[in-house]
Amino acid sequence: MRKKLIAAGAGLAAMAAATGVAFAGGHGAAATSRLDDGKDLLPQAKITEQDAIAAAQRAASGALNEVDLEHYQGRLVYNVDVGAKDVKVEATTGDVLAAPQGD
Repeated sequence: MRKKLIAAGAGLAAMAAATGVAFAGGHGAAATSRLDDGKDLLPQAKITEQDAIAAAQRAASGALNEVDLEHYQGRLVYNVDVGAKDVKVEATTGDVLAAPQGD
């Protein structure tokens, strides 16, 4: 069982390294931020940048690029560039609002 857990942890670490997302907490890992614009809006967000990235990657596939925190249709959203899509993730609920082709 221990070997399976170690292998699973190694797989997660490799996936995190490939996407540029770091796990916060426990073992001295510092969170890596891709946040480009909107740092001043962070106190208003209820979900983390990492949560927004995870939601965006479930909605679109491709390389992870920059992340912005901005207002979109009256809501605070993380705009996560995944592949050719700009995925809008609501910053209080984590809901994906839109995933239009590269806008």
